Amino acid sequence: MTRVRPTQRVSCKRQCSKRTQIRPIIGSIVLIFGMTISSALFTDSQSRVWGWIFGQPERSYHLSELRRLTGLGSASLQRELNRLAAAGLVDVQAVGNLRCFQANARSPVYAELVALTRKTLGTVPVLREALQALLPGLQSAWVYGSVAKQTDTAQSGIDVMLVGEGLQLSQVLSALEPAEAQLGRKINPSCYSPPEFERRRAEPDSFVQRVLSQPVLTLIG
Repeated sequence: MTRVRPTQRVSCKRQCSKRTQIRPIIGSIVLIFGMTISSALFTDSQSRVWGWIFGQPERSYHLSELRRLTGLGSASLQRELNRLAAAGLVDVQAVGNLRCFQANARSPVYAELVALTRKTLGTVPVLREALQALLPGLQSAWVYGSVAKQTDTAQSGIDVMLVGEGLQLSQVLSALEPAEAQLGRKINPSCYSPPEFERRRAEPDSFVQRVLSQPVLTLIG
């Protein structure tokens, strides 16, 4: 039997570490070459379509609307929709001269697809990824309002509260711009320094106190 010297084992360990190293990024696992959970599960075209169809399953879309929302070309979009329709995952209905597409609530995997999409392509994961740009200054962040209460509609904005050192509104808006485009909703951030946040939280009936007394979705902290 050939014996392996300790120095050889260390070298192998180092090489393997370089190939397989992973690091956590705000609630999701991202490989060193940029692979996220969503990109591991979906192609770019699929993620754009699924984010709308199963991210807002109560909503019906016509083809030109989906083309505008996803940014896909007509051929790519119709290919994805045809695959979903053929599998019985999407309902297709004719409304006048338009074809409308909606997640099929009668599908046996409907609930699972909606849950998977919202966890990987929905509001919270998308915002978590966008807020990476504000670390390490950003200490805490929450979604509040109608989205957190699950009373939102397709027209509702997304209210986000941020607490951190040196947060500039222009910097925050720039970081959230890609998420705003991906989610197709206006994002409304409220920014506080840690001392200001603690002071507002201690005030009876303050805006911060009212927000924290209602349902919130934790993004960071």
